[in-house]
Amino acid sequence: MYKSPFKFLDSFGKDDKEIFFGREKETEELYSRVFESKILLVYGTSGTGKTSLINCGLANKFDDSDWLPVSIRRGHDINISLFEALEKNALTRYPFGRIKNDHIGNYDLGKLLQSVYLDHFKPLFLIFDQFEELFIFGRKEEKEEFIRNIAPVVNSEIQVRFIFSLREEYLAGVTDFEKVIPSFLSNRMRIEKMTRQNAIETINGPCRVRGITVEAGFAEELLEKLNPASPEIELTWLQVFLDKIVKLAADRNEEIENISRDMITRIGDVKDILGSFLEEQVSQLSDPEKGLTVLKSFVSVKGTRNQVTADEIIDYSTVSGKRIDGEEVREFLRKFVALRILKDKDENGRYELRHDSLALKIFEKITLVEKEIREVRFFIENAWMAYEKRNILLNADDLAYIAPFEDKLFLSEKYNKFISLSKLAIRRAKRRKQNALLITGIAIIVILSFFTVWATNEKKNALDQKQIAENQKDEALKAKTEADIARQEAVVASRRAEENEKLAIEARNQSENDRWIALTAKESALKEKNRAEQLSVIANEQAQKAEHEKQVADEQKAIALSAEEKARKLGRRSAAQNLALKSLILEKNPGLMGLLAVEAYKMNMENEGSPDDPVIFEALDKAWKVIDSARHTWFRGSENVIRSLAENNNRILSADLDGNILEWDFSGTYKKILVSDDPSFIDFVSLSPTGDKLLTGYENGYITIRDIDRYKSSGPVAIEKEGTVRSASWIDSGNSVLTSCSDSVLSIWGIDQGMISAGPSVKMPVQARAVLFLNPDSVFTVDEDGTLSLRNMTDGNHKVLYSPVDIRPLCLAWDRYRNILFTGCSDGSLVSLSLDDKTGIKTADYPAHTAGIDQITLSRDYKFMATASWDKTVRIYNMGSFLGVAGMAGGTFLVNDLKDRSRVLMFTGKDVLIAGMEDKSLRLWETSADNLIKEICSRINRDMTIEEWNENVGMDIPYEKTCGTNK
Repeated sequence: MYKSPFKFLDSFGKDDKEIFFGREKETEELYSRVFESKILLVYGTSGTGKTSLINCGLANKFDDSDWLPVSIRRGHDINISLFEALEKNALTRYPFGRIKNDHIGNYDLGKLLQSVYLDHFKPLFLIFDQFEELFIFGRKEEKEEFIRNIAPVVNSEIQVRFIFSLREEYLAGVTDFEKVIPSFLSNRMRIEKMTRQNAIETINGPCRVRGITVEAGFAEELLEKLNPASPEIELTWLQVFLDKIVKLAADRNEEIENISRDMITRIGDVKDILGSFLEEQVSQLSDPEKGLTVLKSFVSVKGTRNQVTADEIIDYSTVSGKRIDGEEVREFLRKFVALRILKDKDENGRYELRHDSLALKIFEKITLVEKEIREVRFFIENAWMAYEKRNILLNADDLAYIAPFEDKLFLSEKYNKFISLSKLAIRRAKRRKQNALLITGIAIIVILSFFTVWATNEKKNALDQKQIAENQKDEALKAKTEADIARQEAVVASRRAEENEKLAIEARNQSENDRWIALTAKESALKEKNRAEQLSVIANEQAQKAEHEKQVADEQKAIALSAEEKARKLGRRSAAQNLALKSLILEKNPGLMGLLAVEAYKMNMENEGSPDDPVIFEALDKAWKVIDSARHTWFRGSENVIRSLAENNNRILSADLDGNILEWDFSGTYKKILVSDDPSFIDFVSLSPTGDKLLTGYENGYITIRDIDRYKSSGPVAIEKEGTVRSASWIDSGNSVLTSCSDSVLSIWGIDQGMISAGPSVKMPVQARAVLFLNPDSVFTVDEDGTLSLRNMTDGNHKVLYSPVDIRPLCLAWDRYRNILFTGCSDGSLVSLSLDDKTGIKTADYPAHTAGIDQITLSRDYKFMATASWDKTVRIYNMGSFLGVAGMAGGTFLVNDLKDRSRVLMFTGKDVLIAGMEDKSLRLWETSADNLIKEICSRINRDMTIEEWNENVGMDIPYEKTCGTNK
């Protein structure tokens, strides 16, 4: 039988040291942190390998004489499990505390730990695996007792340390511990998903140890297939897929000799690997429905793993209405252990699933009704435990919650009796309440009689007060009458004032009438004057008409000459096109090829042709490549893949993933001006636009920013982050940089004279794949959920600009000159978004490449743009022609002779496009026709002869020197 070098869904143990790869950095950090305090909290998402890191990585950092590891799982009660685990490791019997009726007698945890320590004389390390089970299944009393037990130990001198491992979504549950033990969260370590670089070693390393040959590129191709759009790896998927590969590589139970890339294709689709594995195994059972019922018993109401015994599985099948007898259950358990779905039973006879990922897949198959019944049963079991300890019965709300499910629960006798006692207690309480209400009613009648007598006396007093109020009312009416008389007198005075005002208005109107008569007389005089002037104008117009007719005749003549000139220019532009086409086929005569391409461009421009004619540009570019033989446009010398470029003092600066910086001149000569002092853990680099600063992101979440002074660097300024850098964007001055990290936080950092200051930061619901500065307050982001947004860094608000359904944006570029945002998408399309406050967002979609676009760059004057794709092509656009033509008909140039992908693009100040390639080289393309002409003429250093001109250009076009040389 072949022996697989991989662990499938099992975690790594201490004996697996030789095949445990890819977690060296995390192991060192874990070993360091475990000594920082008595408590270490290890957390992360499911499938990140927390258990393996502790039981294999950390365990192998200790000698057997240096530690005594004690592993604890909650079981039915974490306090009982802790006590039992310590008793098993004790050599001297502890005289206090025994387990009876699922409860421990009084005992001192500190004394028990000290006793075990003295037995072995080794520091104790209590490792609580799957600690989230306490928050899923645990009761309030259980947690309180656990906290009371460990709190004094944490502050004691006992040689013991606690390691708690849990899934990060349950991290909030430890706040109750923090109230009693303030330092509980002070020493914690988050386990990130494995990076691709480390995942490659987890594939190649075990095979190397077991003497298995792995074809070059196998690991990279497998990881690209499993996680095509993410740098992080799902270890669970990887282990299941590797298990399939190993089975395919094994030949009839013989030893595995080699693993090849073609096996990836033969395995087929990776979609829902675990789901397919589970479906395949269950479908092969004799009774798949019963088998699935057995598997459901291993999943908690929260979708996590649950440890259960064979009897508990029988009990669960009864509750679900599909009772399975004991022998059938044991047979299913044997099969599931053999199929590697279940772990074999532990010392307490409990089985569990091999991995949380299987629990999630099984949980998806549990119906809503089954989930409700499980939750109700779980509720009753916890209530029963509270009744046993504190004699607390169910209340009316509890019974109302249970009532709809009573006929479906199939409860045992003790639970049914518990519910009946609760109902009886509620009925008695109701009777007591009714009697109390009767007594209360009688008391109310007596009180009301007393208040009736009191109310009669109060009524008499109220009538006396009413008479007093009537008298006061009469006096008020008298005062009102006097006020009305005064108001009438005021009205008469007002009317007299109005009459006087009317007389004044009539006088003013008479004055206005006299003034109007005077103005009328003035207007009549002006009309007579205007009439005389009009007669004079008519005379002038007659003279101008004659002059106009002469001008019309001259214009007609000019139009005819212009049409003739236009026709001549069209003919010359057509001739320029033909010269370019001739040039393209003259590779065996490079000199003439270049001269024809240059003459085509000159003739086209002299006759008002487009400066971005794609045929002529292609002829210039091809001639340049043939003449130069790619020596000038292909630079080698970098030791690792170049991931960032900048221009400084007419030289190119490149930063690679080792953190080194090279300075290149345009002949391909380079100097190493900065060497990284710790390249092992670098996973991101970014140069500022001016090339004087370098941002480096490390896998441990640190960021460093250096000031580069020619060939030296100042000491790095470090920032500690929770997550690793995914993307960065600099302000043009290089004094600020925006970072997006795997902890979904956007941050702006200011850099001034080697000092760094934290600016605004925003916590996003998901990670940002790409970021771009709009201004210091607003940024564009491409999010992992496939949306493109504009985010405000001050208040955190955002506006979704683009959210396609079937494709995903991958990268960004901002044309400030035209207010256009470009994004490259996973289907190879280039999408432009015109942002206008008045007209809103306008989008246009261009089919640029055949695969995803992950690089876009614009020249400094926004005249040129370039895109790079996964399909190993680069496309160059002249923006004037590109945006002015529908679709992709003109203004673009495709480079499709590349053997590797471009990882970074940049335009220099002289419009030279530079690409850092995956093969560690730099490629250069001239995007300016003027630059191409200068380079071609400098290499050819001659002009066409008269014979070459007449044969290729034509005798009807006057001869001229194409390059203007003296030869």
